Formats: sequence, structure tokens, C-alpha cells
Amino acid sequence: MIIYGQMSPDEPRQPRLSPATTLRQMVPTLMPAPLESLGEIGAFYRDSLQHLRGVDRIGELRLSLEDAAEWNVPLKAFLFGHPGVGKTTELANLLVRELSDRFQPLWIRLDSELNPPTLRHYDVLLLVLLRLIREATDPTLIGFEDHELGLLMRRVEDHLATKWTKRLRVRQSEFSGGLSIPVLARLLANLKQSNTREAGQQDYEVSFVSELMDLSNEVVTECNRLLAKHRERQWVVVLEDSEKLGIPAGDLRDLFSGLRPYLQGLACHVVVTIPVWLRHSQDAVAILPPGFHQFDLTDIAVYREDHTPNEAAIAALTDIVLARADPGLFEAGVLRRGCIASGGNIRDLFRLIRGAMLTARLRRAGRISAADLDSAVSSLRDDYKSQLGSTSPEEEREAGWDEKIAKLVAIYRRDDPAAEVPSPVLYALLRQRCVLKYNGRGWLGLHPLVVDLLIEFQKLEPGSPGGSVA
Repeated sequence: MIIYGQMSPDEPRQPRLSPATTLRQMVPTLMPAPLESLGEIGAFYRDSLQHLRGVDRIGELRLSLEDAAEWNVPLKAFLFGHPGVGKTTELANLLVRELSDRFQPLWIRLDSELNPPTLRHYDVLLLVLLRLIREATDPTLIGFEDHELGLLMRRVEDHLATKWTKRLRVRQSEFSGGLSIPVLARLLANLKQSNTREAGQQDYEVSFVSELMDLSNEVVTECNRLLAKHRERQWVVVLEDSEKLGIPAGDLRDLFSGLRPYLQGLACHVVVTIPVWLRHSQDAVAILPPGFHQFDLTDIAVYREDHTPNEAAIAALTDIVLARADPGLFEAGVLRRGCIASGGNIRDLFRLIRGAMLTARLRRAGRISAADLDSAVSSLRDDYKSQLGSTSPEEEREAGWDEKIAKLVAIYRRDDPAAEVPSPVLYALLRQRCVLKYNGRGWLGLHPLVVDLLIEFQKLEPGSPGGSVA
């Protein structure tokens, strides 16, 4: 029996990695978070979605990493994709499971490790350096046994103590005991809580960042040597979650423009996950360093180009959900519609199901009904309507409402070859995820909820295919 607001005494708490058998047990199994651990990947990862993306870009990334390791040439790569498309999950499956015997990932989560309002590009440099040192001091990985690394750490201490105390909010005397675990923890915490932009910051950058880059490369090179010696692996720095920073698009472009020389020069493998819309920015040439490999993790097309349902994609999305929840928790047809309404985006799909689950529990039901899902779909559709209509002052200059609607209709009807050519309007629609990029050759389509909105706005005929109901 399900009791609203609490678990029935005879209902066991479901393990996180087992499929939910009650609606309440969906809470942990349908968390809107990437799969990162071996346990999560083993329980929930399905490679069927990757096969539906057209060209296997993750397979290409794997070969590129292996080639780079063999020839001792650092791989520099961008992995493009919309939020919620599965970038972190695919990277974790690659680095944590498939290539764990050859590579050691250093995950840098920009949104949770830095302070977005005061973020400067040199904060990323400091973060990578401090995180790498913390890994190097871990006795289970490398430790401070090596004499040369110990000497290098003292140089790092001197550099931080004389030139970065203001940004790290520490006194020189606090480095007297060396870069111990407590000291590193405090430096990382202070970097996360940074709340000022220094006066004269341009001079600050010019004076110190170049030396910081050189020193970071020495640390990377030495740590790579030790990791190869002790674990027969190579470091891969993974910079991710920039789209979660919540900063204006212009600030995000400035961040990557500032990082460009550092990313080019870092002496180890680097993979940067980046929002797909940045590739369509007018500043893309300034943002993307030359020589970087570029891999697109495209969206999953629940409709084909002729707006007929893509049954293989719907089945793969269904399989992802059923790995986490018993099929008996859904009334007939509900899960299929949820997969279609999600537009193939895993994060949207989980949000829809969790929202419908809460509605079902509020009425003390044991299964999710069509009405429960309708409520969740309506809520998500309103979010897309707000995204489409509200813009920041910067975006307002780039794309107006009429231009957006005209572009959406042209992409839907496929009657204008220029509709998919990069432009400020297309850039804005990609950023708002109203336009999705699909498999292989990269054709563009609309999110099904946006098709619903175009029908609502009387820009498409009633009953036009491609919406949230197939």
C-alpha cells in the first residue's frame, strides 16, 4: 500500500541501483544526474542511444585518445552537445569503464567548483593546478614519495604564496607547512567562494597568468610521469558543466576566449564539454583553439525528417527508463508518450516522469496515468514557451520574437535551405534548446514541445505531426 508522504511499513527501501517497483522508489532511480560510477554505469547504461546518434563520435574520441597515448601527443578535444544529452555519462563510460586501465580522468566541474558571478579564466587554471596537486598527494594514486615532485611542489607553494594570496584569500604564512591536504582543501574552498573582482585585474592577469601556465605544465608533466610509472596511465583533464554556470552567453564566450591559449598549451590530454550553441556563435573562431578535435554528441531524434515517429529511438528511450522503473508503474501508452514529448533528451525525459510520478502520488495512485503525464508535459511546455519568449538584453539584440518564429517554421517545413545556416537567430534557438541537432550529418529539428507551441500560436496547422503526441 502506498501512503502519501511516507513509506508504508511493509515497503522496503529500494536500492539505488535496482529498478523501482513503486512510484516512491523512482526518486533515487530517476535522479536527473549523469552516470559516473562503475556501479551506476553497470546498472543503467545502455549503448543503444549511442548507436542512434548516427556517426559514433564517442568511438572516434576513444580511437583519438588511444592514438594520442601511443604517439605521446596530448589530445585536445571539444565534445559538443545540448545539456542533458548525455555528455558526462558517455565520457564516464569511456574513461571510467572502457579505458580505465590506460587513462586517469581529472574531472573539473566548473559549476560546482568555482563561483560563477566572479569567475575569471585564471580561476580555471588555479583550479586545475590545485586539483591535480591534490590527486598527486593521494597515497593510493601517487603520493609524495618522489623527490622531484617534492621539489616542484615547493616551487608551487612559493608561486601561490607570493602571487595568488589575494585571489585565494590566504596569508603567505599559511603556506609555511606546505601544500598539505587541509591547506589544499582551504584553497579550493576559497576559490569556490571567491566574491571579488580585483581592482587592476588586467595587470594582475598579465603579470601572473603566464607564469602560472608554465608552472601548471611542469606539474602536469611530472604528475604524468609518476602516474605512468606507478599506474601505467595518463591524465585526462575533463572540463565540464560550463553550461550550468548560469552566466550570460557573452561572459561564457569571454571565459573560453581567455582559456584558449591555456587549453592549447596544457601538456596533457584535455577534453572540454561545451554547449552546442557556442559552435554557432559569431565568436566561434576566437573561442575554439585551432588543432582541437571536435566531436558532436547529437540529440536523439524521436521523429524523422519527415515528422514520422522514429520507433527505434522511442524504444531505446523506453529501455533506459525500464532499467530504472518497473513497467507496471505506467498505464498503457504513457511511457511512449513521455519519450516522444522529451524530444529524446534524457534530462527532459526524467523530469517528465518524475513530475508525473509526483502527481500520481498526490492522488494516492499506484501507477502513472495519461492525465498525470499531461500535467508534467504542460509544465515543461510552459518552460519552453518562457525560454522562447524571454531574452537577456544581449540576446534581444541578436534575435527578436518574429525572427525566431519564422526560423522555427522554416526549419520545421524544410522549405528554406538557408534555415540551417549559422546565424544569430539560430544561435539563440540552439541555446534555448528549441532547435535540436540530430544524427550523422547534423540535420536540425524542433523539440516536440516547440511544435506544440507553433500549433498553439497558429503558425502550423492543427494536427501537424512532430508534436508531443504522435
